[in-house]
Amino acid sequence: MSIARLAVRSTSEAWRANQPFLMTVITYVLLALIAAVHWKIAINLKIYNRNFLFFGATVTLILLAVVLIRLTIQRPEQPLRAMKDLMLANNLPDRIAAGLPIALVIPLFFSMFTSIKGGISKIQPFYADTPLVAIDRAIHGGVDAWRFFHPVLGFGPMTFSLNILYNLWFAEVFIVLFCVAFSTRNGRLRSQFLVTFVLTWVLIGNVLAAAFASVGPAFVMPFYGEGTFSPLMDYLQTTNLTYPVSALGTQNYLLANAGLDGPRLGSGISAFPSLHVAVATLNAIYLWRFGRLLRWASIAFLAAIQLGSVHLAWHYAVDGYASMLLTPIIWAIAGRLSNAQPGLQIVMKDRRVEMD
Repeated sequence: MSIARLAVRSTSEAWRANQPFLMTVITYVLLALIAAVHWKIAINLKIYNRNFLFFGATVTLILLAVVLIRLTIQRPEQPLRAMKDLMLANNLPDRIAAGLPIALVIPLFFSMFTSIKGGISKIQPFYADTPLVAIDRAIHGGVDAWRFFHPVLGFGPMTFSLNILYNLWFAEVFIVLFCVAFSTRNGRLRSQFLVTFVLTWVLIGNVLAAAFASVGPAFVMPFYGEGTFSPLMDYLQTTNLTYPVSALGTQNYLLANAGLDGPRLGSGISAFPSLHVAVATLNAIYLWRFGRLLRWASIAFLAAIQLGSVHLAWHYAVDGYASMLLTPIIWAIAGRLSNAQPGLQIVMKDRRVEMD
């Protein structure tokens, strides 16, 4: 098979495997551009390019190092042949063909998402914090959710631990995302996850975040001049003197960027619903089928993110509760939207035979 025909075939197979995901992203980008023009929201599609380039280069170097270490230990007579066999044994060509389009599109998607999130206040001025506080109190016996959980969570080591776990959310997001993106076993499950991933960020992080525009406990004082959550912020500040609470620095960063025009890395303020809890819920749904360890670890991590979001003043508890209810619905919808092909693996096995 010629290189040209092989390239065309690989492109066609990659498109079929990723079509539901790519069509969802394309639709979102077009609608987001229309919204940006209507509400005069600044768009920057290059916000995450360097970050993902660095991430991709780092992962590539790690994988290359693993291969070289393995070859060094085994000392094969034909290293290049052994490297080729190792790559084929792990379906590397299939994985690259399936996952590379995802890796190339994700930075653009996140840049558009951040741009729209940063413009939420132009779409809808922040207003929903007062009713969200009232709902939280109704659920938790007449007190704010942070006070409800504070007898258990309100001491330095626990706060420090929740803060670390909350930061690890970013690692979990991208580890699971890229493991799924470069998988080749279950095309339908893979497609359902990827479509749900996009819809979760779009519907929960943009659409509902704008419809229920809210800032969250950490920003109630700066935005509303209301001191309801000052005791919680005072506790976090005091704890930070002994046990570092990096959430405070991140909150200051977001607050500073809120006064600037245009999107920036990780910028944008919104509370309801909680995107952190939504994505942790999605990962728990996906990992549920992969054995007890991953199943219960993902559930425990979801619980930690929910508790941490409240305790660290990022969210009202109802923000997370809503996300845990909405995400399974989005998962079910994505299952219907996703029409993944049987996957690249079987097709590409034939191609490898032709190449030998």
